[in-house]
Amino acid sequence: MTIGSKDVIFLLGAGASAEAGIPTSATMIERIEDRLIQNNAWKPYLDLYNHLKSAIYHAAGLRGKFGGEVAYNIETLVNTLNELERNEDHPLFPFIATWNQRFVGLAKPDFSRVKEFRLLILDELKKWMCPDDTSRSDYYRGLTSLQQELNFPLPIFSLNYDLCVERLSNSDFRVETGFGGFGQQHFWDWERFEETDSNPSAEIILYKLHGSINWKRHESTKQVYSIEQVQGIDSERMELIFGRDFKLEAGDPYLFYAYAFRQYTLRASLIVSVGYGFGDMHINKMLTQGLRTGNHCRLLAICKCEEAEKCQRRKEISQALELENDEESQAVVHRSTTKEFLEMDTLADFLKDKMPKSDDDPF
Repeated sequence: MTIGSKDVIFLLGAGASAEAGIPTSATMIERIEDRLIQNNAWKPYLDLYNHLKSAIYHAAGLRGKFGGEVAYNIETLVNTLNELERNEDHPLFPFIATWNQRFVGLAKPDFSRVKEFRLLILDELKKWMCPDDTSRSDYYRGLTSLQQELNFPLPIFSLNYDLCVERLSNSDFRVETGFGGFGQQHFWDWERFEETDSNPSAEIILYKLHGSINWKRHESTKQVYSIEQVQGIDSERMELIFGRDFKLEAGDPYLFYAYAFRQYTLRASLIVSVGYGFGDMHINKMLTQGLRTGNHCRLLAICKCEEAEKCQRRKEISQALELENDEESQAVVHRSTTKEFLEMDTLADFLKDKMPKSDDDPF
């Protein structure tokens, strides 16, 4: 089985960067809870946090979800804080007779403590995305080797804010991100993703669906640009789809990336998911559409799990994607860490072997 251009695409989730020293969503929650107990700057928000976490679990319980079924992570927490912070500006405010009095006491009448807590978390997030030892992400170079062996541009869709893929870029290997350089002279431009004589295709085409830790938006023009030093980005102005009203924003680059993801999934034969937990409803819907096109599309999920959990994990993925045909041929789980997978000597051959066979194949 051969692989042609646009036959295979990659989807990177938080787990893909865990071995690079960037914490996953679950680990971020653990760190926050540790800081709330150990760090004096965080301790004033402990009761507020406990109240919010209890309320989130209570709401899930009313829907019949308990324990591990509850989608509680860093994104859920920040999104909840963001919604509460809107207070009287929230469209549902006129329908709320009164706020929970204990919550008002913890948040302060103007809900200022809610905002303080949210910004404290975002400050930490910025640090977590920029680990001191960037060499820990060297295993991402496996994507470089894979592209060189396949010899066509490799489309990578990332849900992560980190810069692990961008660091692969050099004078001989270009990672296209939509920016011609750093600073306000190089605003994001969708035309950079179009291959022309004056703009030859890059080795990796990177679509960061939820934004990036090094993006800023110009205050007057609202155009997005990237910078080298993320410390210069105020936490309140980080250009991330993180804890906002909707996961899909009606503006570029997010709208452009979402459309590109839909296009690629509809015509891909193999979607390689690395470190994605299948908890994003919008991403799941587009994956489902791609798998239902009838083009013999297959999902290959790279999961860090025990051998005994492999079958159950595949079943959970099929349920998350609402696949009617729950056959192993459509959703395949490969048990591996991201590092082991990307550093596989025969990665290109491995992917070729996982390509679904079409009706025209003689064998």
